[in-house]
Amino acid sequence: MKRKMFFVLLFFTFIFSGAVLTQSTTGSCAPKKVKLNVKKLTLSKGSSYTLRTYNMKKKQTVRFVSDNEAVVSVSPQKPRSKNAEINAIGTGSTVVRANIYSAKGRLMRTLKTKIQVTPLAISIKFTHRKVKLNVDDTMKLSVIIKPSTSQEIPLYETTDPDVVTVNSKGMITAVAPGEAVIKATLISNSQKVECRVVVLDEDPVTPAPVQNNSSDRKH
Repeated sequence: MKRKMFFVLLFFTFIFSGAVLTQSTTGSCAPKKVKLNVKKLTLSKGSSYTLRTYNMKKKQTVRFVSDNEAVVSVSPQKPRSKNAEINAIGTGSTVVRANIYSAKGRLMRTLKTKIQVTPLAISIKFTHRKVKLNVDDTMKLSVIIKPSTSQEIPLYETTDPDVVTVNSKGMITAVAPGEAVIKATLISNSQKVECRVVVLDEDPVTPAPVQNNSSDRKH
């Protein structure tokens, strides 16, 4: 009886160990899902972007298709390429689909990217035409772009980086006393606006007033 119970316990121990090992192996080697680099995207009219697929199997292929070629077109793909360049043609919204096919040409899966195409800007202006900063101060120069639905990003530059620097988002940093002009240019129509930045000298140290005590005076 004891011998029979021993074999029963041994049998269940073997089954349990095998199940745990199988689950562990399956979890660690589970294939990664095929995906796109973006699910949502906003583009300015006339711009382009590269959609990329990841985790595709070696013999799988992908074909990118736009639901509305008048809004977004897809450039011809290279053979067996996993990427595609899309072009913003007209304003509006659409979906670009990445159809994944097996080695035998069977459709396996469809991935989607929702795309919004906004109009190009027709005008731009700074909210401030002149600002004053102290050394090491930073400030975001805001611009008003019309139409407000445009997502076009202007090109920023400074006339004197030794006085004021500016990054691609319009953030300026005061480096040294002096004056510089920050320019913002719309690439689509070359319209340019300027903001004058004055960096002030550090406040001079004012000596403390001398106090006279009446007790120190000689009579």
